[in-house]
Amino acid sequence: MADGKRDCQVTASFPAQTEENSWYPGSPPGKGGPHAMTPRLDTSAFRRDLDAFSGRLTRLRRSEPALALALTELEDAEDELRACIDEIERLAELGGDEAGRRDLVHRAFHELPAPAFVLDATGVIRAVNRQGAELLGVTAGYAVGKPFAVFVELPWRVSFRCELAGVLREECPGTLPCRLGSSKRRPPQLRLTLARLDLCPEGAPSVLVTADLSPEPHQEIMAVAAYVRRLDVMGRMTRLLLRARDVPSRRLVTEATELLAAECADWAVTDLAVGPAGGGRPARGHWPGRTAVERAAVAGPKDEEEPSITRTLRSLEPADVSRYIVQTGESTLHIPLWESGAFGGTAESRRALAKLGTGSAVGVPIRDEEDVLGALLLIRGEERPPFTVTDLAVFEELGMHLGLVLASAPDGGE
Repeated sequence: MADGKRDCQVTASFPAQTEENSWYPGSPPGKGGPHAMTPRLDTSAFRRDLDAFSGRLTRLRRSEPALALALTELEDAEDELRACIDEIERLAELGGDEAGRRDLVHRAFHELPAPAFVLDATGVIRAVNRQGAELLGVTAGYAVGKPFAVFVELPWRVSFRCELAGVLREECPGTLPCRLGSSKRRPPQLRLTLARLDLCPEGAPSVLVTADLSPEPHQEIMAVAAYVRRLDVMGRMTRLLLRARDVPSRRLVTEATELLAAECADWAVTDLAVGPAGGGRPARGHWPGRTAVERAAVAGPKDEEEPSITRTLRSLEPADVSRYIVQTGESTLHIPLWESGAFGGTAESRRALAKLGTGSAVGVPIRDEEDVLGALLLIRGEERPPFTVTDLAVFEELGMHLGLVLASAPDGGE
């Protein structure tokens, strides 16, 4: 019996886990990551010990019948051990396949011919491929860990955050046009596609963002059409101003505002500078900082679905944007419509203007050769393309034409 007990001892040794033979998702190449070869588990020594153990069991079966109960238990243990070693070998083979698949996905992501980003649920960049880093004009190490929204230009930043929240909530892909900031060149207009990724069932979801840089169909034809339209607006405004010799200034301002709202924007607002006590246009040489501003004209779409926006703009007093333009004589591109101080007003009026969403707005001075006579604000809804620098240059010229006519009007711009 002593010999039998000694023969039943089973020993097995396993290699210690070190940094070289371990692997976990996301580990860097050369440190057990997806680029390292997964070591194959060696179970030959364990199988030899198990076969020897089986041989000793066979010899015990020929011994005394009193060992029958012990043999039964040992036979059960033998079956369990063989089942375990088969499962260990199967899992080792699957682990090698999984590492290969992770390596393939890792390489495919970084070699994609289109910019791609992986964001976490808060919008922070967790991975970026080579094309994506080149689009942003930074290195991949710099981009990782920063919110993706900081690379989106300001007029589209709110739209991006809303689209990201919608994709995470509804689990449906989303797209939006935008422009990404670049430190090396003028950022191109592009289209982002967002898709939710559930990489870990128990973890927070991620979002895959891809950028489409391909030009829109007939983009060149659309650019020429926009150029012709700007010339048409300039011609119509010139004809309007040439017929304005006997037209009161306020009526002229109203007609010019309606023309710009119909041809260049959805809403147009004209604010004129007046004296400190409301006594007409300030005299030449008056300090701009002491000049008051009053609302002169507001025009909106003729088929406006939300007439409350036009009524609200008409009832508001000129706010910070108009006063800044009158005092400095500087134009403003991409006025932040979502900020409460952009057009002023009460909480109720701000709720009405919130229907503008993330639209685009631009402001230019109305001036003659020496003085700033007022401010012209143009607003587009979020479903229309935003104003460009070319649009701004055209509006500045129109503001100069209107200012020259008002300065030479018989009523002095009243």
